[in-house]
Amino acid sequence: MPVQLSPARRGPSAFRSTRALLLGLTALTLPAMVQAQDAAPEDQIQLDKVVIVTSASSIATSIQDAPASITVIGQDKIEASGARDLKDVLRTVPGLNLTRGNNAISSVSFRGMPAGRTLTLVDGKRISSSNTFSRHYQGDLQTVPLDAIERIEVVRGPMSTLYGSDAMGGVINIITKKGSDVWSGSVTTEFGFADSNTTADNRNISAYISGPLAENISLAIWAKLAEIDAPKAPYAIVPGRGGDTPLYTSNGIKTKTLGTRLTWTPQQGVEWGAEAQFSRDNYLADSNGHDTNEVTKSSFSLSNEWQIGAGTLSSYLRYEDSKNKSWNGTTLNWDPAIKYTTTTLESRYTASTELGGRTLDYTVGGLISREKLVDPAATAGTIVEGSVDTVALYGEGRFAVSDALSLTGGLRYDHHEKYGNHVTPRIYANYDLGSGLMLKAGYSQAFVAPDLRSLNPNYQLNSRGNGCKPYQGPCTIVGNPNLKPETSDNYEIGLNYQGDRTEWEITAFYNDVENMISARRTNRTLPDGTPIFERDNFDYGKTAGIEAGLEHRINDDLTWTNSLTYIAKSEFKYGDFSTAYPMATTPKWNITTGLAWQATEQLNLSAEVNYIGKQAGYVIADGLQVGGGEQASVPPGQNSKAYYLVNVAAAYDLTKTARLNVGVDNLFNGQPQSQVDYRENGRLFTLGLTTRF
Repeated sequence: MPVQLSPARRGPSAFRSTRALLLGLTALTLPAMVQAQDAAPEDQIQLDKVVIVTSASSIATSIQDAPASITVIGQDKIEASGARDLKDVLRTVPGLNLTRGNNAISSVSFRGMPAGRTLTLVDGKRISSSNTFSRHYQGDLQTVPLDAIERIEVVRGPMSTLYGSDAMGGVINIITKKGSDVWSGSVTTEFGFADSNTTADNRNISAYISGPLAENISLAIWAKLAEIDAPKAPYAIVPGRGGDTPLYTSNGIKTKTLGTRLTWTPQQGVEWGAEAQFSRDNYLADSNGHDTNEVTKSSFSLSNEWQIGAGTLSSYLRYEDSKNKSWNGTTLNWDPAIKYTTTTLESRYTASTELGGRTLDYTVGGLISREKLVDPAATAGTIVEGSVDTVALYGEGRFAVSDALSLTGGLRYDHHEKYGNHVTPRIYANYDLGSGLMLKAGYSQAFVAPDLRSLNPNYQLNSRGNGCKPYQGPCTIVGNPNLKPETSDNYEIGLNYQGDRTEWEITAFYNDVENMISARRTNRTLPDGTPIFERDNFDYGKTAGIEAGLEHRINDDLTWTNSLTYIAKSEFKYGDFSTAYPMATTPKWNITTGLAWQATEQLNLSAEVNYIGKQAGYVIADGLQVGGGEQASVPPGQNSKAYYLVNVAAAYDLTKTARLNVGVDNLFNGQPQSQVDYRENGRLFTLGLTTRF
């Protein structure tokens, strides 16, 4: 008999909501009441090179002064690494893990949280194409070609105060290049040659060009054509209650992208922008069959920046439309498309003023958003559809309490059409210890609103096992209109050092999630006996650990880079579960070390070793029971044995405008143990050429 589980705890109490409001208001008003303190020591280091970031705060600041844990990957590092996509670039970020589900798709997760708690932005604007998929989506990190990227800002930890829902784990903000005063650009052609059935040949060409059309008017255009071949054969066949399942490392995919931006500056201090992007992804069948999916995405936006007094008013209006068609092998035609549209209007004003002789930088802003889903593919004979409107007001202030201490406080008020009002506070402190050393500490709340599918009782998702935890799969998961938002309390404390040749950081973090959204088993079954699970709020989820990074310039030509993530806790639990289960497919230890050597004026060599440890919170199935004596399952994707990934690359400047990149990814074909139902991309030989003009 199925186990009757106790109800999950419901939403935050009135006390917690009041506490959140008071904390946020205190964070915003406290700086005005604090007196100036002692100045920083005279030996404070002034760095020659300061990287300005905007994602960790509404106010532009340096990495060390940013009120958050942040990593910035500039264009020079992207080019020197020979990376072919953003996943290659992001692997070395502390606290970040490329989570691989049992569909073998790599997704980005932070600090032991599920991948769905990572928010991806382009120029600060949320992208939502993934909502046309319930699984297997590969597109968020492929939205912009590398040629068009100026830098990537990665914020580790929750940023719901500035960005709202889904930013509980962290934020990846892709900053694109701006239009230039002279015509210039680049074209990159790349090839990958596979040496294993765990990866496939691939090829792509991308380009970016920008320049003036007329006085005060500039144009930027970017484009990409890419293809990853479909796997020719599965790497394993897994028997299960629902029948044998072939396992493939990834879907083959063909991508076409075209984007353009027009910028007009009619006068000093005023800038208008208009942008449009179109793309189509064709997902390839496993063995010479018809394409399985066709995904089309289009987006349009208008933006304005206007200097008003001592501040800047920034606004944008953005519309995004995504469609996902599936091929029907019975009718030999495309099924009706899943459609997801979003319309967002956001405006924020950022300025600086003086309070008691000290600087207060502040931002106030607001947002109106509408999301709409039409999904005819979720349940046979039923169209799952719905929409939701969101209105938000937020404010953030950064006050220089003294030359050494600054406090940042933020507060966000969201009105969700289905969940009413929600208040999200944040407070963060930076204390300059002198000699290039900064102490950072912060507390914040975050929330995730259930998606439109999970709220619809007509929605059905068939899972092979990963969604059926802690029971064995397969199962069918249905929606629940009574879901509550997932909320969390998040803490971090760390040190950041910026020296002449050495930079390092170390941060300890703890996240306490309430009403974690998952699925519970019901007493119902389908006619074929498949158990029915229903979306529900679990009791809790907790993650804790340490992340660290070190970059040391051994000499002017040789740089040593390291990152480390240790997950001490990543678990969820509720009801009659006698055992806690891992929240995500996250290794307990994830360590990367690498060298970049400017061997000659033209030649740059690099090598990188990534150690991926045993699954954090690993669960052993033998003897493990759920209430009622039923045998529990081991969550799919667990790995009980460490392995290594080794990448080597070389970049050679053929001329002042042409660079040749060669390399080998996963040189020794490192893989998790054979029982795990996923594989890393196998050995891949790469060749690329970038030409600038």
